[in-house]
Amino acid sequence: MRRSVFWLLDHHPETGESLASVHATALAHARLADRLGFEGLWLAEHHFNTLGTAPNPAVVLAAIAQHTKRLRIGPAVSVLPLRDPIAVAEDYALVDVLSGGRLDMGVGTGSQPLEFEGLGRDFERRQETFDAHLRQLQECWRVASSGEGGARTLNVAPLQAASPPIYVAASHEESAHAVGLAGHGLLTLVSPAAEGPGEIAARLEAYARGVAEGGHAEEAARPIVVAFAYVGPSEEAVRETVAPALGRFIRALVGVAPENPEHLYDQMRERGTGLFGPPEHVAKQIEHYRQAGVRHLAFVSRFGGIDPCLAEQSLRQLAPDA
Repeated sequence: MRRSVFWLLDHHPETGESLASVHATALAHARLADRLGFEGLWLAEHHFNTLGTAPNPAVVLAAIAQHTKRLRIGPAVSVLPLRDPIAVAEDYALVDVLSGGRLDMGVGTGSQPLEFEGLGRDFERRQETFDAHLRQLQECWRVASSGEGGARTLNVAPLQAASPPIYVAASHEESAHAVGLAGHGLLTLVSPAAEGPGEIAARLEAYARGVAEGGHAEEAARPIVVAFAYVGPSEEAVRETVAPALGRFIRALVGVAPENPEHLYDQMRERGTGLFGPPEHVAKQIEHYRQAGVRHLAFVSRFGGIDPCLAEQSLRQLAPDA
């Protein structure tokens, strides 16, 4: 099972942690993930709320690139309808250069109306805008890499030939199928409300079918499944840490905390949508995803203001060779 990490960089001031500490911890954990052998590191983009504190992940990824050697890095996702696609192409081409060609480009339509309103963008037309901006992003990189353009060619081209790998976020079978048809990699999240690994298996099957129908080689399929995960010394210790963190995360996501975070924790653990528990239990949960066809998991390894030291201990347990 290939393993990566995924960070929201959510900030919860009520825990006493500063924003500076959130980002310092991210750099420290990036260095650790690099040493532990994780394959990649993904950062979410968010605006106007504490669900995430990387409004332009390219800035943070450029910093992480200087603290790591082999870890592939990327946004998950760059919300293409929210920004000028030429600016996005410039920013991430530079990240690819600064990282020595380690960029994986995650892109998506976005799902938060507040963010679109705050930036003066049309939420209802986000799919149409996404499609146009993705085409323009790819064309910018193609022209910059080929040297064919004129005066308006980007002054920085990706280091990776032609284009860094592109991954598209999808949360339903229909959209996963469309990603496969286009020949892109897939990023898909195990939602806290999901029913279990079977739901992800159906999504992956739809994606694989799209890859085949699109005439792409089988090895072109690059699906990554994102799941919340936390490993601790005992069932009791994990529940004590994760349940309140889930409550804080849900409040940041929807604006209202769940009435019973412990129930949400128990539900996610029972369904296997949260990889929570001592090492042997989490290993069994990961095996269930492998049996469902998952070959690459990206762990949401710190969320809801979990103590940095505890999150680090968990990250070590989630490592490929742990």
